[in-house]
Amino acid sequence: MKRIIALILALVMTMALVACGGDKPTTSTPSNPTEPSKPTTSTPTTPDKPAEPTLTKAEQLKKDNADKYGGEMVCVMGGVAPTMDVHDSQADSLYVCRYTNYVYENMIVLDANGKFYPQVMDFTTSEDGCTITLTMRERYYSNGDRITIDDVVASMRRVVAMNLTSQSSYEKYWKGTTWKVEGDSIIFTTETYNINFMAWLGSPQGTQKVMPKEICEKYAPDLTSGTYDPATDLTYGCTKVNEINDVKDMIGSGPYCVEKWEGDTELIFVRNENYEIIAEGNEDAIGVAAPRMAYIDKFIYKVNTDASSQTAATLAGEYDLGGVQAAMWDTALSMGLKRWDAGTTWTHGIFFNLHESNADSPVADVNVRKAIRAIIDPAAVLTSVAGIIDRVVLEPYAVTKGVTAYQSTLMEENDYNLKSVDKAKEYLAKSSYNGEPIVYLTHASGNFYKAAMAVIPMLESIGLKVELLSVDNGSHTAMRKDPKTGHDIGCWEVQKREDNPVLHSTFVTGTQGWWSSPAKDAALAIMKTTPTGSAESVKAYNDYLQAVVDEVPYILFGHLIGYTWTQGDVVNQSVGQTSFSWNNYFAK
Repeated sequence: MKRIIALILALVMTMALVACGGDKPTTSTPSNPTEPSKPTTSTPTTPDKPAEPTLTKAEQLKKDNADKYGGEMVCVMGGVAPTMDVHDSQADSLYVCRYTNYVYENMIVLDANGKFYPQVMDFTTSEDGCTITLTMRERYYSNGDRITIDDVVASMRRVVAMNLTSQSSYEKYWKGTTWKVEGDSIIFTTETYNINFMAWLGSPQGTQKVMPKEICEKYAPDLTSGTYDPATDLTYGCTKVNEINDVKDMIGSGPYCVEKWEGDTELIFVRNENYEIIAEGNEDAIGVAAPRMAYIDKFIYKVNTDASSQTAATLAGEYDLGGVQAAMWDTALSMGLKRWDAGTTWTHGIFFNLHESNADSPVADVNVRKAIRAIIDPAAVLTSVAGIIDRVVLEPYAVTKGVTAYQSTLMEENDYNLKSVDKAKEYLAKSSYNGEPIVYLTHASGNFYKAAMAVIPMLESIGLKVELLSVDNGSHTAMRKDPKTGHDIGCWEVQKREDNPVLHSTFVTGTQGWWSSPAKDAALAIMKTTPTGSAESVKAYNDYLQAVVDEVPYILFGHLIGYTWTQGDVVNQSVGQTSFSWNNYFAK
């Protein structure tokens, strides 16, 4: 009986211990007699937390950078914006496109690294690069409407009609190219890889942007004034265009909307609240294709074409982002302003008139041209233009950054920046030069004239006779494009391409010097039919540079850096040649 009572008591005690310990059963571990005893601890129970929602990359970017949003930024605009109609040929410039890119997006976009990235459409490319398939993504206009394949087709038809103004420009991009629509996709097929077509398709520089079909139809060009091509079912070269001029019709899918457009006084852009940051598939983008964060609530661009007035207003704090003349740089820095490389460059050089009609010219002799190259001091020329050495970069190439594969030292190794009287005279002695004048064309004021004033004494120092042909700016623009105006040397400037040198339209293609060369033609033919940065393209570019070394059709001195100035609390995130500011923000 006592044994039974003892068992019952033991069972009651065990149940009491379990009740005191909560719901979880307890287990005991035999103690180690060699270790001191440890106090027992219990872990309090906590209710399960709801799982954190998974954020998209775009949402995560916004969350991580939330403190950068807000404010109005006032910026200077150094020239007028003749149009906000992105399909108009006037918008196809490095200057105007910086504003149209706030409002519109491409089908796909070519970045400064020479690669293509999705915008309105995703894309795939065949192994040989001759077929590219673009497929609609879920993108919306600023008015909330979803973009459709019909919008894309209507935009493409309108931009071809309005922007490709001649048969030669049309053939440059579209010759040998066909296209068709299949569901939500457009398939482009080229006979060979066509770098010009690809660049046109993805260029952030104006033109091929997407807008609603109804706007394309409302502002349709007069197709009867253009030329219809049955091979592509496109009309090009329309002489009667219908330009978008009403702010409410400037509808795109870019990060901002147009609030005000008065191209000769003021532009105002406000954030597009329907804009979705593109953060998938562009992780290595370094320019216009990088995520457009749209930090600022409102951009106000004030037109001010006078450099002195720009400087005064920037120093006075009227502009958050403006321009300062070189003579006032020290003052600006002492006042707490920040100086930024705007990514733009002014590249100056001279080209030789090698047209067949000028065959009797002294510069028709390659040794005369080599003598000129050997004596010119590029730094001295550019400093005479800039007024300050800080802006001068000696780099005689069409590509400065972006696709580094094209960078080369070939020009520096062959008389560029030699500044040698002896070497120049050695070339001159091999030539047929007998003292006849060399006519140097420039306009009567500005940077070209300053450069000419530096170059001419250099040429005279080796015995060349130079005759300055100084004309007004309008005459200069016309005359340098005409080989029969009596000049032997012309001057030119150009904004350098960052992506692919074959896309250059002036020096690199020889259009200003009437330079004909089998070596040049062969190299450019390869570059036009091979992808940017490919081994074939890079080798062809070096072959092209060798032809420039051997034949000296032109001489690029280098470039001048373009600077932007901001007030001290502005963080400038601008990237690329055209200094897009949608990622700028105010430091809190």
